[in-house]
Amino acid sequence: MPDFQFFDFLVIGSINTEYIVDLNGRSHHGVVGGPALYTAGGMRCWNDRIAIVSHTRVEHQDFFRSINRKYQISIEGVHFHADFQDDRTFLGYISPHEVVIENPVAFYASRDLTFPRELFGYDQKYLETHEETRFFPEDFPSHYRDCTSALICQTDLKTQLQMSSLLLNASTKNLLLQSSDQYMNMANFDALPALMKDLNVFVTTTAQIENLFRNRSQDTWEMAEHLCNLGCQYVIMHDDTFGQYLVDGRLKKRFQLPAYPVSIVDPTGMQEAFCGGFLTGIKKNYDPVEAMLYGNVSASLTAEGTGPFFCMDAMPGLVDSRLNFARELVKSI
Repeated sequence: MPDFQFFDFLVIGSINTEYIVDLNGRSHHGVVGGPALYTAGGMRCWNDRIAIVSHTRVEHQDFFRSINRKYQISIEGVHFHADFQDDRTFLGYISPHEVVIENPVAFYASRDLTFPRELFGYDQKYLETHEETRFFPEDFPSHYRDCTSALICQTDLKTQLQMSSLLLNASTKNLLLQSSDQYMNMANFDALPALMKDLNVFVTTTAQIENLFRNRSQDTWEMAEHLCNLGCQYVIMHDDTFGQYLVDGRLKKRFQLPAYPVSIVDPTGMQEAFCGGFLTGIKKNYDPVEAMLYGNVSASLTAEGTGPFFCMDAMPGLVDSRLNFARELVKSI
């Protein structure tokens, strides 16, 4: 049975089994992560009443029961499969913005680390070309459709279009989409109006949006404003050097917020945690700048350790302290 009868936040995204070598050279095997869980972790820093829709391996059932008990996150929409597709992900970090995702044997050897036997046969290129659409309307428990705020993690364009249409025709008032490399390119430029229509928040990266607008514009602010003009209220761009950019399409304003100054141990899931924090902030405060601060803090807590719920181990009061500090960093452009 769910811990709550009604939920405020719905997360739709994939779940992966991760093999991570962090920036301190430590190896982490079989971490149950993926966009859905890092997003939920970023949300849970601020709020509860969270539900997840995803698919994963039956071997992960005990893990999901534990997060249901410990964090009161509903897992009724998580579907477990005995013959689930290969969900392994390798992430070997060289710097906070440089990650190796192929040839893990060489990476582990270069760090004098024992190669995990679970990664034998891993082929990232094969996994990318054989990834299937994972979400369908029948995946949603009926009461999940009463959620007023929802987030669709990075996935293919077709799935995001289908899921956003489903949610906006239900009870969703605040919808956030996280962009994906799969469709942020010139070939899909003409498909963006359908994705942006009636959307509240679109979170992307400066690299992705520049790839989308290649040969059309050289100004990233103008690119984001174009997406707002297609119907999206707020566009956020992550930049490896400068942090987050926010374009408020309603008020025609621009803001910049540098990444929170922390010692990054494991960058995995930072952007997803930001998205989760942002959605909780926009629902609570109806203020995109304040929501950006929530996301910024969630990302900073996630980056200091490994796993989607590491951020929940923060000392009492640390979240509010960082939020107050981050307010001093926002710039209106």
